[in-house]
Amino acid sequence: MRKKILITVSDEVSHLYGLRFAGSFFRNKTQVDATLFYVAPHSDFGDTKPVSEDLKIRRAVQNRAGTVLDTARQKLLDFGFPPENLTTAFTLNQFGRVNDIVRQARSGKYDAVVLGKRGYLFFQSIMESSVVRQILARDLDFPIWICKNPKEHLKNVLVCVDGSEAALRMVDHVGFILGEENQHCLTLLHVDTGGTKDSALIIEQARNKLTQNCIPDDRIKPLVVRSSKSGVAKIILEEAASGNYAAVGLGRVGIRRGGLKEWLVGSRAAKVIESIEKTSVWISS
Repeated sequence: MRKKILITVSDEVSHLYGLRFAGSFFRNKTQVDATLFYVAPHSDFGDTKPVSEDLKIRRAVQNRAGTVLDTARQKLLDFGFPPENLTTAFTLNQFGRVNDIVRQARSGKYDAVVLGKRGYLFFQSIMESSVVRQILARDLDFPIWICKNPKEHLKNVLVCVDGSEAALRMVDHVGFILGEENQHCLTLLHVDTGGTKDSALIIEQARNKLTQNCIPDDRIKPLVVRSSKSGVAKIILEEAASGNYAAVGLGRVGIRRGGLKEWLVGSRAAKVIESIEKTSVWISS
C-alpha cells in the first residue's frame, strides 16, 4: 500500500534532517509519495503591508522557495526516490507556520508529517500558547515524525506500548508504514510499573495490530521490563540506545500544561524527545 508523507523543509538546506531520515529509512521508495513543503518566514513580509500588496517581496519569496525546494527534491532523488513520486509546495505565511503546516497536512491527508530539527524547535517554541495547544488538540489528527539529527542507515523501530488507545494507534501506524519495508523489525516495549495492567495482554493486543498490517511474527520482538513509574523514560532511552533503532514510536496522551514534549506524550516520556538525537521519534495522532 502506498504511503504519503509531508516533509517540511527550511532554508538550512545543508541539514534537512527530516528529508535525510526519509531517504535513508525507506527502501521500497516506489511505494512512498513525498511532498516537500516550505513555509516562508513571516519576517520576509515586513510589518507595514500585506504581502498581496508587495509584489517585489512576493517574487523574492517565491524565488527563494523554489531554490530551497529544488535543492531538497534533488537530495531525495539522490536517495533513490522516483521523480514521479515527488511533489513540492510552499505557502506565504498566512496563519502562522504551525497552522500552515497543519492545514497542508490535513488537506493532503498525509500518513505522516516529518519535522526536521528546525521545524520541531519552532513547534516547541510556540507551545506556551494555550490557544495553539487548543488548535492542535483539535486539528493534529496525523502522526508526527521528529528528526532532530538522524543517523543514516539505522534500522528497526521501537514501539512503546502501555495498553492505551494512543499507543495502539502508534502500533497501527508503524505496522502500516513498515508493511512492505522488510528490512525493519519491530520491538514492542512495555514498561511494567506495577498495578493491575496485564503485560501479556498489552503485548498481545499490539501484536494483533501488527498482524493486521501483514507484519509476520519473525519481525516482531516483545520486550517487557519492570521499573518504577519514574524510570519509564530511562528504560526507553536505554533500549533505544542499545538497540540502535531508526525510530521510537510513542502515543500522544492529550493536552497538558507545559511545552510540546509534555503535551505530546506526557511528562514521564517527555525526556525521550529531549534526549534523543540520532533516533527519530514518532508521535501518534
